[in-house]
Amino acid sequence: MMAISQLTTQRYCVPTDPLLKSGPEIERMLFDAFNNAASGYEHQFVVGAAMNLLVNAVRQNCATRNDAERTFDELVGRTKNLLLEKHYDPVTNKRRNIFPFTQVVQAELVRWGNE
Repeated sequence: MMAISQLTTQRYCVPTDPLLKSGPEIERMLFDAFNNAASGYEHQFVVGAAMNLLVNAVRQNCATRNDAERTFDELVGRTKNLLLEKHYDPVTNKRRNIFPFTQVVQAELVRWGNE
């Protein structure tokens, strides 16, 4: 595992990612902190940590099982809708390209022999 100091120096985040500019300022600050802490870890560990944060937040906020289930279902439903509507094309069923291309590759004409 990587040390926290190593994680904060490594950012595998695209600066144009719309998630970096979404939500209220405090949400962006917490997202950035989690993003920094999670950089360099495998997908399964990042998802596990994120889900543990969600479960802990719901558990601390809801006094009853029914309230916790209702809150969790609402959060997951909204998040699923956001994920599918903003990040996947309903026609092609593929991930949308939400990041603009900044490079254009141009090949030079190759002259063969004595042309």
